[in-house]
Amino acid sequence: MRHLPLSALQQRFWYLCTAYPGDASPILVLNWRLRGPLDVAAWRAAVDAVVDRHESLRTGFVLRDGEPVQVVMPPAGMDTELVDLRELPGDERDARAGELLRARTHRLLDLTADPLVGSCLLRLDDDHHVFCFTMHHLLADGASLRIVGREIRAAYLAALDGTKPDLPELTLQYGDFAQWQAAQDQAADLAYWCERLAGATSLELPTDSPRPAEKSAHSAEHIHQMGPDLATQVIELSRRARCTPFMVLLAALQVLLHERSGQDGFCVGTPVAGRVRAEFEPVVGLFANTLALRADLSGDPTFTDLLRRTRTGVIGGLQRQSVPLGKIISTLGVPRDPGRTQLFDVVFSMRNDNPVLASHLGPLEIEGFPHGHAKVLHDLVFDIWRLDEAGLRAGIRYDTALFRPDTVAELAERYEQILSAAVARPGDRLSELGALRG
Repeated sequence: MRHLPLSALQQRFWYLCTAYPGDASPILVLNWRLRGPLDVAAWRAAVDAVVDRHESLRTGFVLRDGEPVQVVMPPAGMDTELVDLRELPGDERDARAGELLRARTHRLLDLTADPLVGSCLLRLDDDHHVFCFTMHHLLADGASLRIVGREIRAAYLAALDGTKPDLPELTLQYGDFAQWQAAQDQAADLAYWCERLAGATSLELPTDSPRPAEKSAHSAEHIHQMGPDLATQVIELSRRARCTPFMVLLAALQVLLHERSGQDGFCVGTPVAGRVRAEFEPVVGLFANTLALRADLSGDPTFTDLLRRTRTGVIGGLQRQSVPLGKIISTLGVPRDPGRTQLFDVVFSMRNDNPVLASHLGPLEIEGFPHGHAKVLHDLVFDIWRLDEAGLRAGIRYDTALFRPDTVAELAERYEQILSAAVARPGDRLSELGALRG
């Protein structure tokens, strides 16, 4: 059993989870529908093998003198619970599976008492199962979820064959990352962030309800689909402006927030992978950091000029992404407010974890099984997926204590209008883009 300090990233997440508990924890979910002959013993062995490989999947937390410490348990596999639903009528099994998975994925976990990693199989029929693997966000990030998925697949095939899975050697574990991160001299990069963010003010978006004294973290999600022509135009503008589609999409969001708030300056958060060393690429753990990107829309610039400003801020931030956000907040002395998160209330991300399409694993066919949206700790989270055939898909997760569904739907429509106008006429000033409505 190993006792380790939390990484700086975990310290920040610990604060978020304890300051804004809400009614559910931030839980990462891998849900698969498995059709075909499943060897349950081999599947359980595959899960055991992956859990034993990664210390993060065997980690819990204890408090010492009021401060959290992570405890790594020795390799011992884990219990993959098998729940048999075959006694139900056939047309009720999917609905019951959904209920059981929502109960596992939308619950409030005690960080020092409850298991933070879970695994279960639901048997809907002899050759029809649903698999659910969950990890608390304190232990892992989105990239870790993909690692777990790949490794369970490889370990299952190996278990069927009675061989050792062909997986990359882990020369380092997450505890090594925490120690490496703590030893880095980040003075210059920290100074950049402090200069960049000095005097940043909160974004004051109009809300449908008064902001509660304490943030609830109750949330819902609105999905908005944008067509392939717009996606193509975004790519073309990014090439002409020597930037990325992410920068174009972020700049358009800044225009929307500027329009709604009347503010020329504010911060938007964006997640980054944070795996700055190759040795950490195959490791499960919380490496993802969040950058506080400061928007500057002063002087009624053209969209092209705003893109240049956005590009400079994004590149500068990415070059210094290893500085934990919590360290920046602490150094700046940003006050804690139980009613909102520090530095930014809106998060923007461009995601590549599109829904799992049907694939095969030996005789099994695998597809995704819906589990709902992830909990949000901020007021608004804009997720953009680029789908080459269908265009752009936006998912807006929002705090239901602040916004009504129709307000968020209108925000999504207005974002598309601004983005369409910006890519068609990037030389227009923001006041001109704002005057254009569909």
